[in-house]
Amino acid sequence: MKLNNFSLFRGVMNRGASKTNMLSTMKQLSQYNQLSKGTMKKLYEKLDTVEISLASRQQQVTNQQAPQSITTLQGQKIQEIQAKNNVLEFTDGANYRFNYNGVAAVMKSYYHPSSSILGPAISDMGDHFGVEASSIFSSQDFKKVDKIAEFFSSLTSKSGLIGARYSYSSEEVLEMCKSVGIEPGWFTVKSSGESVKHYLRKDEKIFAERQVEDGCNAFMTNNLFDIGYKQGEKITIRETTYEVDETGHIQLPQDAPVFLSYNLDPVYSERQRLATIKENLTKAQQLKGEGQSLIRLNIAIRLIGMEI
Repeated sequence: MKLNNFSLFRGVMNRGASKTNMLSTMKQLSQYNQLSKGTMKKLYEKLDTVEISLASRQQQVTNQQAPQSITTLQGQKIQEIQAKNNVLEFTDGANYRFNYNGVAAVMKSYYHPSSSILGPAISDMGDHFGVEASSIFSSQDFKKVDKIAEFFSSLTSKSGLIGARYSYSSEEVLEMCKSVGIEPGWFTVKSSGESVKHYLRKDEKIFAERQVEDGCNAFMTNNLFDIGYKQGEKITIRETTYEVDETGHIQLPQDAPVFLSYNLDPVYSERQRLATIKENLTKAQQLKGEGQSLIRLNIAIRLIGMEI
């Protein structure tokens, strides 16, 4: 039975990776099927294309292994990113590596007035191995590396904004933090002579220190008597119970992680909601009264004008 061109070509490809072996197989199949010279030419052309493609992929695989195996870059040691006692530190000009999502991201830490910036060390690796920088990673893997670099760069910033260019799922945030030794709770990131604090919540969300302080200040500055609380009543925040004192406040530790929309006493949330509604209604009534006063004033002015 004769084989069609596609079946023949697939059979050739499945018989070995060596071009010599493929050519030998094609010759034997040619004699059996009595293929024309035109058909053989087309198969040879396809073989050359596939061989180049395979060689390209093999070279890329080899280059992708390089970031994992390299130990120094431009004479400097490549350090694995690792936190100690929930403290993560980056040194300006140093090289770092982080393995995640199937890629080994090699990054360099650069100085910035407000925070360090970690960027993929693609150019340096290209120089080190004597290859084009673009051959180190596929475009898809480069995006993975760039996403990793941005994540750690974000942690060096006081803003705590994670995902300016990329979005990170809750699972990604927790996995990357745990991979470098950061556990839920307060953690510190040091870089470029600066030290910033963030809070990793158990639901895999990261908050900058100032964001947590805003929640804490709401209890420290707002009088709970104004929303219906009385001295001695209790409020539960993250499984800790606090008592309202004689001033209408609760005494929170300075670094207490307070989130006004998460794991908060439902009684407080409801009283705060009702107080907000009441305040808005009062403002609306005031505006309505002012509007009616303006209408009466306009009528009076018109009447005076008519008398004149």
